[in-house]
Parts: sequence; structure tokens; C-alpha cells
Amino acid sequence: MSANDNRPLTLRDVSEASGVSEMTVSRVLRNRGDVSDATRQRVLEAAKELGYVPNKIAGALASQRVNLVAVIIPSLSNMVFPEVMTGISEALEETGLQPVVGVTGYSPEKEEKVLYEMLSWRPSGVIIAGLEHSDASRAMLRASGIPVVEIMDVDGTPVDSVVGISHRRAGQQMAQAILKDGYEHIAFLGTKMAQDHRARKRFEGFTEALAKAGVEIEDREFYSGGSALVKGREMTKEVLDRSPDLDFIY
Repeated sequence: MSANDNRPLTLRDVSEASGVSEMTVSRVLRNRGDVSDATRQRVLEAAKELGYVPNKIAGALASQRVNLVAVIIPSLSNMVFPEVMTGISEALEETGLQPVVGVTGYSPEKEEKVLYEMLSWRPSGVIIAGLEHSDASRAMLRASGIPVVEIMDVDGTPVDSVVGISHRRAGQQMAQAILKDGYEHIAFLGTKMAQDHRARKRFEGFTEALAKAGVEIEDREFYSGGSALVKGREMTKEVLDRSPDLDFIY
């Protein structure tokens, strides 16, 4: 094969470069069948040298699944989600599965579109942020026939499995801790309260616990953009300029 040949590489190219049959190459690249370590190494080295990437979609036609995990999150600008993606990638590293990310921007309509496109590739599983979805999204998740893991929240009814925390209880416990330490002049800073169900649940739990103690929030500041340390400083200054007697900001 010449250096200027732009045709797609095939199993035959790897077969000729490694000196084994196409069937053996296929077995090695699919990690199937009984192949000696020496032959496996020779095939893998030949494929790497050629730059050959196996056609996983063709192989998936028989199994109806590809070795991808659809990961659907609302944002990449929120500092929480890059850490979540790091954890998912590390957990999948030794499994042969690869995460593929879709971002919804906290929009139920966009979540439907992203989910539809990702499920059309027949992934091996879905990891999706939150428990609140449109009826269409929930129907697609239920009908997918693959493992579905909803993450970041447990305050609701999952489609399949769920991994997360109670944001409502987190808000309640924060309020209880503040009150226990004697703070009474309290402000709340939040972002995307209308779209971010988890932020809203924290706020609801927080205000409910304060109300039980007869305390009301004295000031609040909401922001519709992505989470950022700079924006947090700006919002803190704004709320302190308005309410200089505050003794606690959540």
C-alpha cells in the first residue's frame, strides 16, 4: 500500500502486514477466539503501524450494540461535571467501553434530541444526569433495553438505577448547621434555578428548614449562566452592597 493511497484500510492490509489470515486478524481485533500471544502481538503492532481502526459499527450489526456508553449531562462549564466525566472515564477504563458525551444545556427538549441520537447508535448503556425528564425521554429510556443509570440526585423515581445524593436533604442540613451556629441574617446565591432541578431542590430544602425555625432569607441573587468562581465573587459583592448586615451567604 503506497503512502499516497487514501483508500480505507481493511483487514486484508493488516493480514498482509502481519503475515496471518484475515480471520485471525479479526479474532485479535475483536478479542475473540484462541490466538497465541505472539500472533496477537504481531497483529496489534501491524494494525498500529498502519493506523488501522476496526469498523465497530459493522461488527455491531450482529450484536445490535456498540461498546459505547452514552453520557448525557446538562453542562460542561459547570465545574462539577468535568469531575463527573473524569470519574466515569476512570471507571470504564478497564472495561472496553468508551463514554460518549452529550450536553443538554438544562433543556428538556434538547435532552430528548440528544438521547434520541445517542440511542440510535445502540450504546451498551446510558448515564444521564438527574431524575426529571420529559415523557418522551422517559419512554425512550424505558424502551432502550439497556442499563440506565441516573446520577446526581435521588429525590424522585428512577427509570432503572440511580446514584446520587438528596439535594433537598443537603439544603435542609445546611440550614440546620447555619442556625445551630447562631447565624440569622442569611442570603442565598444560586444559578439556573428554573432549569436546574437539583439547585431548586437544595433551595427548597434550605428555605423549608429555615422556615421551621422562624427564619426567612433576607436577600437572594440568582444567575442564569454557568457556574464560575468569578461570577460567585460578583454576586457576593452585589448582595453585600444591598444587605451589609448579612452574617451568612449560602
